[in-house]
Amino acid sequence: MKKNTRMNYWLIGILAAAFIIRFWGIGNADILGDEAAQAFRSIGYLDYFGSSFQTQPVDWFKDRVLPKWTSLSFHDDPPLFFIIQHLFFNVFGDTPLTARLPGIFAGTFSTWLIYLISGLALRPNENWTLENLRQADGISLLAAAIFAIEPATVGIFRTSLIEPVLIFFILLNFYWFLRFLDDRKEWLMFGITFGAVALTKYTGIFLLPAYFVYLLIFDRDILKKWHFYASLLITLLMFTPVLVYNFYLYRTVGHFDLQFAYLLGQETPEWTGLIGKEQAPFSEILGNLGKSYGWPMLILALFGGLNSIWLYRGNRRKMALIWLYFAFLALLLMAIGSAVRFLSLLSPVIAVLSSVGLWTLWSFRPGSLANYASKSLVILSFGYLLFFAVEKNIVGFPSYGINALDDYFMEEFKGVESAVIPESDNRHLNNLILSFAEEKSDKPRAKILIVYNDNVALPTLEWIFYRRFFYHSIPTLFVENFQKVLVSAGPDYFRGFTVYFVQSTENTPLNPFKADKIAGAEFENLVLAQGVKIDRSITETGGKEMFRIYKWEM
Repeated sequence: MKKNTRMNYWLIGILAAAFIIRFWGIGNADILGDEAAQAFRSIGYLDYFGSSFQTQPVDWFKDRVLPKWTSLSFHDDPPLFFIIQHLFFNVFGDTPLTARLPGIFAGTFSTWLIYLISGLALRPNENWTLENLRQADGISLLAAAIFAIEPATVGIFRTSLIEPVLIFFILLNFYWFLRFLDDRKEWLMFGITFGAVALTKYTGIFLLPAYFVYLLIFDRDILKKWHFYASLLITLLMFTPVLVYNFYLYRTVGHFDLQFAYLLGQETPEWTGLIGKEQAPFSEILGNLGKSYGWPMLILALFGGLNSIWLYRGNRRKMALIWLYFAFLALLLMAIGSAVRFLSLLSPVIAVLSSVGLWTLWSFRPGSLANYASKSLVILSFGYLLFFAVEKNIVGFPSYGINALDDYFMEEFKGVESAVIPESDNRHLNNLILSFAEEKSDKPRAKILIVYNDNVALPTLEWIFYRRFFYHSIPTLFVENFQKVLVSAGPDYFRGFTVYFVQSTENTPLNPFKADKIAGAEFENLVLAQGVKIDRSITETGGKEMFRIYKWEM
């Protein structure tokens, strides 16, 4: 009982550390890359990028009734992640912290699942001894501790990407598969959690061949029973919305959604930009692994992996599932590439195998001088991981001024609501704008307008400007559109408005297709010629100017 209590205390401490290091300062970090696309779309459960290079059904049916099937999934990913993040936004508001809360909680619970999975995978099938139990429990705690503070793992769970939620559901399903191997009554939970994986992201499919191969080698009796196939039927039923979506999508445009079309090599004239498909080829995997996890961590995992083959042969066949997870994920990476977000799926394997390596060092020649040296090395390893987890993800996390720009507008518009509801030339988007406008509070109304240079990168457009246009009812116009309205409607059209002009700089992340535009610079010169001064200069971590904000009354 004392031992179990001590183990529980250690586990609680590890889970607390996992949560703190994922939560610490996350609301102050810039929304970058695909984070902005996922978060922007999740706020309104809206499949819309705002880019002509990758359009969606809401664009195709802009002048027609939007078919009901378009709400069943998204054009580039299944819907479950967007539903989860949408619920978080509804409860906590559309902030960077809220965008990342699903990942933070997923990372914390995944740490617990790593502990449970390691315990189930490492325990002998028969002929138990107290030493076996002590070893399995010790390695499980080490695996959870590594998963809690390993820098690359911490980094992915501090994002609003799909992968953090995907990893959680993968581990949850892996856990229930281990339970299913021992008790056929768990077939329902295995099927439901597998369905959650499929509804989160298609890359989780590598689990299916891993399970089949394991059963063929170690437990063929299950393949003769109805339970396994019933669980897969549950998964298929849960996946039905995506199948229906793809059926109608194919009838509409002649190809499936982005992921299936990419896999099948289908022509996709609507998606010439393939936003979110930028990836490193598999040939670069070694270099990308080194950048993501660091060579000391990879060497430790390799050392633990080799030890696991020797230590857990024969009587601990469930350990083979860890290796099958790795093998079929490696095959998947050969097909989809070695981008950092894909490599994050390796984090559970690295945690478990590294824990075997650390346990081998910890228990090396008990009582000897060499044992004290090896235990010191284990302690130093955790110090190393914790230091770099904080340095890489918190202290040294780069700033591009995006969050500071967001904070500026949050402060400027605090206590007021926009007096004007903006309009789109798309009636479906207009309906969305009106639905959010109806939820406005009773705060005082103010005439406010944001004008911006649209040569900035798409994530900045989505999170800073599109988000305010669609969900905050704040008119936002890029420079050319603002000038067109002034010409067509006259300068009195905006009389009484407070105008905020956001200009990018040579340091700002820019859209490569619009980097050479000069409209923003010319407009800035006109503003300066009118005697308007810079209201705020937004800088990044190193002091370089990222944005200039001008403010004046019309």
